Amino acid sequence: MKIDWEKLWIEERKGSPLMKYRKDIGTEMWDKSAEDYRDSINKDAYGYGRKIIEVIEDIIKPDFEVLDIGAGPGTLAIPLARLVARVIALDPSREMLKVLEESAVREGIANIDTQNKTWQEVNDAEVKEKFDLVIASNVLWMFEDVGTQLMRIHNASRGYCCVVFHAGLTDDLDSELWFKIINEDYNFGVDYIYIYNILYNKGIYANVNVIDYVYTFEKKLNEAIEYYEYLFDMYTEITPRVKKIIRDYISDNAVDDVYCKKSQGKNAVIWWKR
Repeated sequence: MKIDWEKLWIEERKGSPLMKYRKDIGTEMWDKSAEDYRDSINKDAYGYGRKIIEVIEDIIKPDFEVLDIGAGPGTLAIPLARLVARVIALDPSREMLKVLEESAVREGIANIDTQNKTWQEVNDAEVKEKFDLVIASNVLWMFEDVGTQLMRIHNASRGYCCVVFHAGLTDDLDSELWFKIINEDYNFGVDYIYIYNILYNKGIYANVNVIDYVYTFEKKLNEAIEYYEYLFDMYTEITPRVKKIIRDYISDNAVDDVYCKKSQGKNAVIWWKR
């Protein structure tokens, strides 16, 4: 019996704590976090993005035109632009694109064009088989209709496609603090195996490489408390109880008035030829 992985994706995603509690606030969170993300990727000179690109470097050619969906602060767009003719960086957050543009100028890169829109707003007919590589890193969790979005990615390429999604347990949001506030284990619900099998059911036999990543969050004590209050406001009411939990937790784990959190996990780099 053929397993309906798209249906399983919808069910698991909807039932996960992350999706169950998350409020729809548009691009506000990404706008507010843009500079933090920029600073994080600058600390290791785009090391995370370069690690992803290393997986697919054998297929990348100097004359490539690349579409980067959910480009953020340039995690992939900046290192990719050094290898290809042109990168279209697509992101709904104006602030993310602003820091990307500033970073490109600082790095002396002039072949990135930014587009401030969501992937859903892109006209399929206008991008059909337009790019040599279409890449989407850590954005597929946003889509309930992930199978449809994967095929839109597939159809926008005339060469290759690459999607990046987390593998196994992840600690992107402090899981201990999450449990203290929500009283439920932190769980993303879905991981890369759903993506791989959805592609398989569509006749696409993708390659998979799993990589390790580390994300470092570091802020002064009061800034960290303010950030976590804002972050958890997307999931629950920030009551006096929640405020106290956050303040106590950050204070207890701060060193010299600085809170530093390293999140570690694994991501699957999934790529295929059109």
